Amino acid sequence: MVEACPVATSDITINLQNRGKAIDKAHYGPMDPNQPNDRYWAQKAKMWDVSPDEAKTQRCGNCAAFVQTSKMLKCIEEGIAGKGGSNKDAMDTINAGDLGFCDFFDFKCAAERTCDAWVVGGPITDQTEQGSESEEEYGPMDEEEDMSEGEVD
Repeated sequence: MVEACPVATSDITINLQNRGKAIDKAHYGPMDPNQPNDRYWAQKAKMWDVSPDEAKTQRCGNCAAFVQTSKMLKCIEEGIAGKGGSNKDAMDTINAGDLGFCDFFDFKCAAERTCDAWVVGGPITDQTEQGSESEEEYGPMDEEEDMSEGEVD
């Protein structure tokens, strides 16, 4: 079964509404990541209990909810180009913003920004998506094999 593209990839109004929620509820930003934004990063550092320099490393581009699979990038490209639009111009926009899709807030997201919901482990790409199939291929670990908890010999 082919999965449809998220509505926000092609409907700018929905995308902007969802991005607005991310700004209001999770302080998505900074507005222009190419500026110093010292106040913004100081607030993130305080919230995450890290230095501002460390906070600046926690970006959408390395968040576990940031999707940049080829399928999602194609959805974004088609949404930006619209009917009869230029795919080259759409790809220029995607590349300029290093765009992906935020699975938490359902909107097109720029890799250099961040929000309060940032989670280590991203981005989701074709390679990482393939890696997530390993449990299906090999089956789940049983308790004796799982070494993530318990005593160490």
